[in-house]
Amino acid sequence: MKKLISLLLAVILLCSVAALASGSGFGLGTMYVYTENGKGLNVRSTPDVADNIIGSVKYGGAVNVTEFQGNWAVIEWGDTVAYVQKRFLQWYVPDPRPAPRPTEKPDDGKDAELRSEVPVDSIRLEARATRASGWVNMRIAPSKNTRRVQTCSDGTELIAFGETTNWFHVTDPATGNSGYIRKDFLTVMPAVSPVVDEETQIGTLDVNGKFLLQGKIPEGYKLQVISSRKSKIIATLVSEDVSKPQMMLTIAFNDTYSDVERLNDLTDEEIETLKTSYTDMNEVAFSEAQTASGTKLLVARETGADEDFVSILSLYKGYSVEFVLSPNQDAASPILTDAQIQTAIDFLSNLDFIPLN
Repeated sequence: MKKLISLLLAVILLCSVAALASGSGFGLGTMYVYTENGKGLNVRSTPDVADNIIGSVKYGGAVNVTEFQGNWAVIEWGDTVAYVQKRFLQWYVPDPRPAPRPTEKPDDGKDAELRSEVPVDSIRLEARATRASGWVNMRIAPSKNTRRVQTCSDGTELIAFGETTNWFHVTDPATGNSGYIRKDFLTVMPAVSPVVDEETQIGTLDVNGKFLLQGKIPEGYKLQVISSRKSKIIATLVSEDVSKPQMMLTIAFNDTYSDVERLNDLTDEEIETLKTSYTDMNEVAFSEAQTASGTKLLVARETGADEDFVSILSLYKGYSVEFVLSPNQDAASPILTDAQIQTAIDFLSNLDFIPLN
């Protein structure tokens, strides 16, 4: 979860002011824990994500920061020093997070909207902001009086899987969040048809004329290309069975790896840097696999108390190929099974990266 650019600029400015006030940059002062999911922040004995947690600070809690070391903040912790991830700190007390209200009694308008909902076949949408603020609210239910799940900037690509009289039930592929957005603030995008051999169930994607990505679609799923523009392809593997996990495939050109042929070409140090981009409030377990063509896959699994999230990443010809697996929101359990994860790994392991001249 990333903070808004404006907030980052504000933090940088305040850091500069604090450094000037102290005269040396040492003894930066009091900062406060801010996490968008409202969870506490792990305190660690060393500046790395490992088995080194020595405590935690609750959301909104204050810590005394003595210095910054890269992405880490050094804090006073009793009679010693400790480390927390700098991106979860800010210089002012955050607003209290609204508590989820799953048993909230809906108003009559929301009830009517919910009753009118029908499933739709992965409609591609873009957020269309009509205010100067440039963002659109995604809400937990089809009513403006319900809790906000997230804000979507103008042009954010979304996927609708349900439709009410006045709202679309959508998911944001970038965050994995789902909720409702009024139709007034959405633009329906043209559909893009995938190439699928119905007999063999082999699906093929042309990645901007650079290479073909080809693989057998898992049983019980169908392939749908949601977006194919701006050097980025977003596709979903969809199943009507709610017990099956959601699968999202994103392929995007990445300037950082423009000279990289495959993930195999990265050094151990570069792999470790890549792994740190997956660290969040929860612990992440990493493993490796490879495709039929020998291209390495990095498997990152993040498990929390109420969520499970698996991301399988590879690189090919400068493109990041990322396959995200998460439980279906209607499934009985919010935790993925090993068999479901293996289905995703098998799918990617059997992919072929076919060069195009």
